[in-house]
Amino acid sequence: MVSDVMTVTSRGKGMNEALTATERFAIECGLEKRPVLHLRLLAEELFGMLRSIAGDAEADYRIEAEGKKFVLHMHSRVSMTREMRQQFLSVSGSGSNAAAVSFMGKIRDMIANVLLPSDDGPSLLSLGLMSMGSPGGYRAGVYEWDMQEYKKGIAGKAAEKDGEAAEAWDELEKSIVAKIADDVKVGIKGSDVELTVYKSFS
Repeated sequence: MVSDVMTVTSRGKGMNEALTATERFAIECGLEKRPVLHLRLLAEELFGMLRSIAGDAEADYRIEAEGKKFVLHMHSRVSMTREMRQQFLSVSGSGSNAAAVSFMGKIRDMIANVLLPSDDGPSLLSLGLMSMGSPGGYRAGVYEWDMQEYKKGIAGKAAEKDGEAAEAWDELEKSIVAKIADDVKVGIKGSDVELTVYKSFS
């Protein structure tokens, strides 16, 4: 099954309708109350990303299901300006990003740096732990990031008593998305940003 494509905006327009449609779609696919809630929470997290990364923009949102396997897609064209970047990247005097204090915050930061790298030198993406989730980096002009790859890299470094990795692992354990989703993938090509969330229910 595939849902209709729904339009949501960074101003919140269409989000309530899309959340209701997500619940209805899940029920039509035979999910019980708790899994329905989990899909809604994942959709809410996606829409939260739209609010923070896109300024005044629209995104297309849809759901696919095969049995009890669900995929949430959100695609947006983000025309990142330096002013917009400054709105949600809080750069401290040391050059670190004080805004990326959560797992989803780090994804937001990563997207911003891919869309519009810093003038101060290499982007935070190329220097930080988030690069562990980009097994292929840029391929044919597309940047790809994968949560499961990121988890593997973080787990390995945390086991080596890496303080930053241990903190990142703690962020993962506190994240709704990291707890509920089977995987999260980010694809960026030019100004097109695609966020995909995977969730299977047994």
